[in-house]
Amino acid sequence: MRLASKVWVVASSAAAAFLIASSDAQEAAAERIVVAADRLPDAQSGAPFTVEVVDAEELRRSPQLRLDDILRAQVPGFSLFRRNSSRTANPTTQGVTLRNFGPSGAGRTLVLLDGIPLNDPFAGYVLWSQVPAASLESVLVNPGGGAGLFGNAALAGTIFLLSRPIESTSAHGGASVGNQDTYEASIGGSVADGPLAFRLFAEGFSTAGYPVIAAEQRGPVDTNASSESGVLDLRGEWQIDRHTALRVHGRAFTDRRNNGTRYTRNATDGADVSAVMTKQFAAQAAKLELSAYAQQRTFRSTFSSVNATRDIETPALDQFDVPANAGGGSIVWSMLAAPAHRLVLGADARWVEGETNEAFFWNGAEFTRLRSAGGRQLFAGLFVEDTWSVSEKATIVGSVRVDHWELFDGFRKETDRATGNVRVDSRFADRSDQEVNARLGARVQLSPTFAARTAIYTGFRVPTLNELYRPFRVGNDVTEANSGLQPEHLIGGEAGFEWQATEAFSVSVTPFINRITDAVGNITVGVGPGTFSPGGFIPAGGVLRQRQNLDGVVAPGIEAKAALQVLPSVALRAAYLFTSPTIEEAADRSLEGKLLAQTPEHVVTAEIAWTPVARWHFTAQMRHSGRQFEDDQNSRTLAAFTTFDAVAIYEFSERGSAAVRVENVFDAEVETGKSATGLLSIGAPRQISCQLGWRL
Repeated sequence: MRLASKVWVVASSAAAAFLIASSDAQEAAAERIVVAADRLPDAQSGAPFTVEVVDAEELRRSPQLRLDDILRAQVPGFSLFRRNSSRTANPTTQGVTLRNFGPSGAGRTLVLLDGIPLNDPFAGYVLWSQVPAASLESVLVNPGGGAGLFGNAALAGTIFLLSRPIESTSAHGGASVGNQDTYEASIGGSVADGPLAFRLFAEGFSTAGYPVIAAEQRGPVDTNASSESGVLDLRGEWQIDRHTALRVHGRAFTDRRNNGTRYTRNATDGADVSAVMTKQFAAQAAKLELSAYAQQRTFRSTFSSVNATRDIETPALDQFDVPANAGGGSIVWSMLAAPAHRLVLGADARWVEGETNEAFFWNGAEFTRLRSAGGRQLFAGLFVEDTWSVSEKATIVGSVRVDHWELFDGFRKETDRATGNVRVDSRFADRSDQEVNARLGARVQLSPTFAARTAIYTGFRVPTLNELYRPFRVGNDVTEANSGLQPEHLIGGEAGFEWQATEAFSVSVTPFINRITDAVGNITVGVGPGTFSPGGFIPAGGVLRQRQNLDGVVAPGIEAKAALQVLPSVALRAAYLFTSPTIEEAADRSLEGKLLAQTPEHVVTAEIAWTPVARWHFTAQMRHSGRQFEDDQNSRTLAAFTTFDAVAIYEFSERGSAAVRVENVFDAEVETGKSATGLLSIGAPRQISCQLGWRL
């Protein structure tokens, strides 16, 4: 029996035992406790730090179909490793970062669904298809903050995804159809009966996609980048007594993709289970939360090389089995320690194991070698945070977190497929260390219309098993793993100013600066044709890179936002982000002064929302992203772009609605990648979808 199945059986058995043992469950039904994510920032604890909220209405009224595209339009600094939408992007490029602070495949941001990590155990990215926007109540984005209360992986910030609550018996559903043979259907329902409540959500999505190579450069081997995915989500809640509640959550998902040529494909299957118990202590104004979870992933992917005329495609790598498992939990105690002090303290742990099994070295008829590589990781931390309400106008928040991490059982083995002879058999030394991080922030309401805040913080991120052990290939560009990578460390700070000029007009400005030491980057080590170690043969026009630590990266920047209610029916808002993550120190001195790859310095977003009458709603959005560099050498430039999205929604009754959503209205060509030979990859063209929705 697999790990996830075992945990699900244990959790279900425990829930049944509690159900039999409870004597006052019926009495508790009238006062249901909401089992919320632990350590969620609230109005006070989040006050000194930047927290952006995308609520249920904004999710529903967005022009975009997929969650990552919604967040990209709403939060200027939200970015994946590349400019592609998750509709068709390879999962390994879906690592997320905030404030455009050096996007990478692994990402530098922790993403949580109801308090449980969503980042892939092996590679760190987030498979965004597993979290449909229709399943969520809201999204909280906390750029900056360092390790905060969460430790590893929260380097550039934390994103909190909150599921729809189970408040009553209800049902909802929706279906859409669009060009590029794009289809989406979802259904959800909840039942609340006395102390018990259940919720089900399911979604299916598919698109035939589009060619990802610029039209004038395509050849016979090029096909559409397409995808199909499915999610099944089940949640149960039990009000054990007046002060105690239990939530059990199970989720399974699948994702299949064609990556733009006949041979390149990938597939992901996953399952998560979790249980959270909340106990309130009214006399002490305190709450205890216990959580546990288990995650299981399998991934498969194929890579190829293509000749200059793009009429011959040669298999290059077959990652036929990349399994990964993770498990963890936390215990969190929050209380009113004194009339002006709210204390949160606790401990958490996460265990990860994973490996890649792959065939490589194509001889013209078959792969002749096998490679397996992987290892295990363990993280454990203690944390404490105090929110001090100095007065009605001033709040100070301070926290300290201590973490222990371990890397162990790391290995890489390569054999001849035919003979079984071992060519490489490496065992990497176990490593461990301790990390101490802290954050301190303050917010002061200087006048009824003006507030100021400031914060400093530190953070860290241990490289993923993928970065340490798994190579990958994009066309003829090869990136090698590096088992010797060191953890990234961040120190940063920000100052925010908020001005509510009138009831209808508000402005906020946040200058910030971050510095990362030992930042992991994909560093060029060779240009084909030639044979390199590690890496093997690199064809003409290809580039060999290796994941390496950069000694120091500094990223100053500024965020600015404005909102204006022009009329009761018309609202405007705009945001601007400038950031310039520059390599300050590197072993290769030629990199110093260059920008991190995949980072635009300027991003602008704007939106107009119009509700002319009660049943109609229109939203139009604009997003401009400045030029960025494809590579560490800053030699391949991806041009700036501007896109427009729009949606029209008609609510034909209290329970039903229809919508037309258009992404990339003017069909702008977005450059998403560029090879050493100038081969240009492009983003999604215009997407039009017609949608029907209902709720009971």
